[in-house]
Amino acid sequence: MIRGFLKGIGACVLACVLVVAGVNAWVILSSKGSMESLDEAVYTSSDPCDCIIVLGASVYADGTLSPILQSRVDAAIQLYKRGVAPVIVMSGDGREANYNEPSAMKEYAVSCGVSADDVFCDPGGYNTYDTMWRVSRVFGAESCLVVTQEYHLYRAVFDAQGVGMDARGIVSDEGTYNDQLWYDIREIAGRTHDFWNIAIGAVPDNPGAAISL
Repeated sequence: MIRGFLKGIGACVLACVLVVAGVNAWVILSSKGSMESLDEAVYTSSDPCDCIIVLGASVYADGTLSPILQSRVDAAIQLYKRGVAPVIVMSGDGREANYNEPSAMKEYAVSCGVSADDVFCDPGGYNTYDTMWRVSRVFGAESCLVVTQEYHLYRAVFDAQGVGMDARGIVSDEGTYNDQLWYDIREIAGRTHDFWNIAIGAVPDNPGAAISL
């Protein structure tokens, strides 16, 4: 009886592993063809899209951007200045008065020469799926460039396309980070979670009122 029980547990674990692996493979393969390097996006985009989306990451206590986040914003600034899109949407966690990723991102972009009128802050982008849902449904974007690191970009593009946008992903940098293994492991769970959000058409807890870009 115990042996049969253990076999049953083992079969369930194996099934879960196969499902997670299959979902991750699907997300990666379905979005890979829509990803480009920064140079490719700069030099081949002749038809501007609605917006550039920058996904939030850590901001330090003094308001400076973490290296991961700064590389994303720097890439978006380059794209904006070369006319790939007319506006930038800075999306991240803005729930706390003393911690607001989008505001810090906007402040940095403006200091680098981006017009403040061309930067929209989305403080309700608590996670990647929420960001894409809100940019599509709240801001009304139909096409976008998504800027983030490659390990994160597969899921971001999958989410953006899954909520109905014509989306391309731009790799913000080619490097790796000290905690890269953790980021890669976290993405496995994130891709699985977002796959099901797309499948059921999940609505975020923070939908918000419509805003026109």
